[in-house]
Amino acid sequence: MPNSLNSIALNQYAARFSTTILNEVYRSQNIVTGAELLKITPVRQVNLGILNRLFEQWKSNAEAFRSIYFDFENEEVKEALETFMNTASQHIAVKRGDLEPLLLDSVKDALKLLFTPEIYFEERIRASTETEFTLEKAEQLVKYTHIHQAMGDAFLQKMESSGSDSVYLTQAISWIYEIKNNPELMDDKEEYLVQFGEIFPLNLSELIPREEAKSTFPLSTHKHESKSFFDSAFNSQEAEKPAPVASPQRIESDVPQRGESGVAVLSEIIAKTNSSERESLNNRYKVEIPKQTDDKSYGTIPMKVESIASSIPLGQRFMFVNQLFSKNSEHFDKAIYELDSVKTFDEAKNLIWHRYASKYAWDVNGEAVTALLSIVKRKFN
Repeated sequence: MPNSLNSIALNQYAARFSTTILNEVYRSQNIVTGAELLKITPVRQVNLGILNRLFEQWKSNAEAFRSIYFDFENEEVKEALETFMNTASQHIAVKRGDLEPLLLDSVKDALKLLFTPEIYFEERIRASTETEFTLEKAEQLVKYTHIHQAMGDAFLQKMESSGSDSVYLTQAISWIYEIKNNPELMDDKEEYLVQFGEIFPLNLSELIPREEAKSTFPLSTHKHESKSFFDSAFNSQEAEKPAPVASPQRIESDVPQRGESGVAVLSEIIAKTNSSERESLNNRYKVEIPKQTDDKSYGTIPMKVESIASSIPLGQRFMFVNQLFSKNSEHFDKAIYELDSVKTFDEAKNLIWHRYASKYAWDVNGEAVTALLSIVKRKFN
């Protein structure tokens, strides 16, 4: 495990990754909603980092709203403030300029956690303004940890077993360095490298010091019904069935609620999401495609769509651009526009087989081609 990452390479990669994501997301919309943030990149740790920062800002805004001239401990006032903050959280709308720094920092943090988890955890612990690290802060930290989650769980267990609600920072950090020596608590990095690489290639020889790269890597309950976005953001789907992000469509959530109110809710919800099945990028964003039948009908897709372009999720768009159109977004957009313009499925198939497949040397039996055909057919059902 490397002791540090090349900060210049880290900053450069984060900028390129973020620019790619932002260009795609804001191509046809001016704001990103809270639901869209849940799946804005294929790297879940990056998404959690954004939500963490947004959540902290939400809490800070709630505190800033208080005034010395009013009794904010009054039950009626407390309830009204909570209702207001929860209502506001249901209308998250983030512009590109505001999302960019959140995304940049979250990409860098995710890479630090992947390659240097001990440094990542130490930085989070030392960020405390107090001399002791509390169990509450440890729980919050672990709930936003997806990569090397077992390491975070082991750290939390150490905190809980201490018999105290807090320990000195030095003690907490020493536990981190003790835990990181257990390789069984570390995730396989390959799946995360694939996820990062689908957005922008990751050059390990630049990011990790050469000598280390060689040795380590191959190249509380509510009194009322008011709920915040952070209460219900992940409620509507099971964690093992992540929904693809669709831009500009709204994305439904994927984790059950854990019943804690107010500003502490999102961190509780995040804990449930970390147990979801780890999978490859293509599996994460693929749609269920029926087997090709003998008459080459590519199965029957029941839901008709009005526009091919608007029915392609963001993650699948990346797959099509990268695998079918030589990583050229303009070529992809032009092809989808042409497919949307034809009148029949036969015309669409003719374009696919005689223009795009030959021009870009497609693997006609590949998953990306099959997925594209299935989406095209939905328009003509």
